[in-house]
Amino acid sequence: MPDALALLTVEATKNHVVAVFNRVLILVFERETTLSAVAACRRALDLMERKYPEGIACLTIVAENAPLPSQEARDALAALATGAGGKRLRRSAVIFEGGGFRSSLVRGVATGLQLMAKLPFPHRVFHSVDVAAAWIAPDLSTQQIRFAVDTARQKVQTHA
Repeated sequence: MPDALALLTVEATKNHVVAVFNRVLILVFERETTLSAVAACRRALDLMERKYPEGIACLTIVAENAPLPSQEARDALAALATGAGGKRLRRSAVIFEGGGFRSSLVRGVATGLQLMAKLPFPHRVFHSVDVAAAWIAPDLSTQQIRFAVDTARQKVQTHA
């Protein structure tokens, strides 16, 4: 397992954490998606671009009870994904946690939006970190990515 020092935290609040592990940008949204989170994503991509010119993967985890982002936050995320930030990405995965109807509905809507958005990189929607990790960075172990996500998640909870 990697140690906690292998995870670089760009920003951690009660709502989210933006962190970097290897060439994977990790975004955890426990609560509200803020413009501050989008700005932190941009900073992280800028940092990673210099270190990983061959490309970056993005792993986004949305907690089961996290509300939908505001229109302003959705627009800012879309601009980041389709603009210069998106050109750095080689793969992107989003995980909507939870079971039941709401989570399935959210995953279905996200998949539909992804098809319409015409992102400049492959993007998939998953139900678990382990399945997403195997797709997002096949050269890294699932356990390493799971450890990084768990460590990042603890940073959100310490701000709650």
